[in-house]
Amino acid sequence: MNINQTGDFELLKQLANDDEKAFDQLFVSYYPGLIRFCKSLLNSSNGDAEDLVQDVFFKLWESRKSLSVHTALNSFLYTSVKNKVNDHFRKKKTKAFVPIDSIEERSTDSFYAPDQQLMYKELDWDIHQMITLLPDRTELVFRMNRHDHLSYEEISNILGISIHSVKTHMYRAIKFLKENFRYYNSPS
Repeated sequence: MNINQTGDFELLKQLANDDEKAFDQLFVSYYPGLIRFCKSLLNSSNGDAEDLVQDVFFKLWESRKSLSVHTALNSFLYTSVKNKVNDHFRKKKTKAFVPIDSIEERSTDSFYAPDQQLMYKELDWDIHQMITLLPDRTELVFRMNRHDHLSYEEISNILGISIHSVKTHMYRAIKFLKENFRYYNSPS
């Protein structure tokens, strides 16, 4: 069990004892990644993602006393969001899965000099732009692994694809980013 899972387990125990601060910590940790994942599964960006993810957290709070998580918490939450999206589409009788339409914003550390912050922001923006050039499914797998820290097995279970497919998507993403970053940074 890694440190994050141990911390999550401890937060779940505190949550079962009605600790609102533990809930807030879980919410702050997982909300951005779950929103990005949910948006990647929806056909619209009209606020449905926020509603569905908030429903998952509401259900987590409601069932805090009887909740039994048998996997890593992040896997549990992503699967819960996927199930919410499936329910949403069942109700609307439409099909799921559209590419991610948002980019996670990262803050720079305040102890960097202004010129270093600017260089970091430009580099970060360039990398995010290159990530958006990946094929939709490859981008989703890459973001789930690198930004949301899900294992290949967890991604495989959540998306319903084989671990080999996850590895293939990651290999293609990394290869694409390395090749394009070299090209992008080569002198003209």
